[in-house]
Amino acid sequence: MESICVIDYETLRGAQNGEIVKEISVADKNVLETFHFKSPYIMKAHCYEENGIAWADGQLEYDKLRQTIREAVSGYAHLHAYGIAKTRFLTELVALPVPNLEDFNCSQPQGLMSQISCSMPCHKNYINHCCATRKAQALFKWIEHHLKSRNYTACPPDFTRHTASFNSCL
Repeated sequence: MESICVIDYETLRGAQNGEIVKEISVADKNVLETFHFKSPYIMKAHCYEENGIAWADGQLEYDKLRQTIREAVSGYAHLHAYGIAKTRFLTELVALPVPNLEDFNCSQPQGLMSQISCSMPCHKNYINHCCATRKAQALFKWIEHHLKSRNYTACPPDFTRHTASFNSCL
């Protein structure tokens, strides 16, 4: 499973109503990376209550988005995301196929339980915010559970505490 990861991101509306990636996260079993990008141009400050991200938030230059995410996923054989718009955008961004978890009957990310509590400054004032970090981690846990249950469904191991010789004494 170490060659599988989930990518999720959060956006703000920019000029001409285009989506600007502000937060992007990559999750696997042992890694959870999150990157916050600065705004690509000057615009009136605004924020989405849905994700708590403000236009002024970010540490990395926006022109490093493609390079940053390609480097972050370079060691993975399988990339996944949730939603057709995200999978199309990520497929173009990383120049690799990114299957849609909806095609595998995955629940919506907001309905999945995350095992982490995000403490990013951009989310501090929002209780029910959409966080790429929490969603990526929850989606990866869904994949992990889905793959394990599929393995056991095919041929479940039959472990018992008793041996045949012990049973014959009963």
